[in-house]
Amino acid sequence: MILIIGAGAVGTIVTAHLLTAAREPVRLYVRDKDRATMQAVGQLRVDQATPGQAALVVAPPEPVYQLSLQDVDYVLLAVKFPQLAGVLDALGPIPEHCTLISTLNGVRALRLIRERHPQARVAPMTIMFNGQLLGPLHAQITTRPQLLIGSDDRRLLAAFKGSGMRVSRAQGDASAWGKLLINLANPICALTHTTFRDLLTQPDLRAVYVAVLDEATRLLTRAGIDYQLPMPIPYTLYRHLLAGSTRLPWWFARARNGLQDGAYPSMVADIESDRPTEIGELNGEIVRLGETHQLATPVNRDIVALIREIEGQAAPHYLSPAELRARLRH
Repeated sequence: MILIIGAGAVGTIVTAHLLTAAREPVRLYVRDKDRATMQAVGQLRVDQATPGQAALVVAPPEPVYQLSLQDVDYVLLAVKFPQLAGVLDALGPIPEHCTLISTLNGVRALRLIRERHPQARVAPMTIMFNGQLLGPLHAQITTRPQLLIGSDDRRLLAAFKGSGMRVSRAQGDASAWGKLLINLANPICALTHTTFRDLLTQPDLRAVYVAVLDEATRLLTRAGIDYQLPMPIPYTLYRHLLAGSTRLPWWFARARNGLQDGAYPSMVADIESDRPTEIGELNGEIVRLGETHQLATPVNRDIVALIREIEGQAAPHYLSPAELRARLRH
């Protein structure tokens, strides 16, 4: 049995595909304060941004209102990082047969899970799709549904078979670090209120992204940390494309990931909606790692500070791409 904890965009999309595959029984943990809302929802729905592609509609999973792990083989953690510690404490001892699966961005969540439950099996699930929550158990996916799972558990890898979700096996935490690198783009879009297309076609935004990635990859290399980018090319080639004038990075993202013109990172919506962001788990992780290894990370440090300035503001002041590039020159 798979227990889903978290019914945001990621939790809703993953749950819909698991239910479509129907290979494992699925339950959804619902907090008491959300009980009435969830009980009123008659279906779980994932809309597709691709024109002409039908929505994925299934009956909602069986809800549970207590975090009991009896008969649970997999716990899929799809909460935001600020809620993670409380969830891990509420789980109590992890049975030997149970695997904790983290869908959270970055590697800080994996570190926290292993600290709280050092004897438990932990598998990173790297989310390779982009989605937004439209309402209770109603999400939209704006890219192709893809996952990377850092485990050789055949049962887990097969749980999505036939659902339309593409699942690939990854080597340990390397894919989580690789996805973190790609997600360093999120605050660039949030600070300038721009889309993925803008990021990959606008020269100033591309220059900022290259500076952020260069700083981070140098640090990971010096720290001896392996990373696996979620694309079949090395970073040196990806950097060369980003630093040039070709539109290949955008065309590549559209062809490989199905990115739509208006797709944007979740951090853009977080800033718009006055919600806390994941800046601490993304660029903040690079800053912390730099401090540990006594290496300067001025570009990522400034990105973190700029997000903190507008986080929680009802009417945030956005920077133009040129203004952001100028603010980050050192």
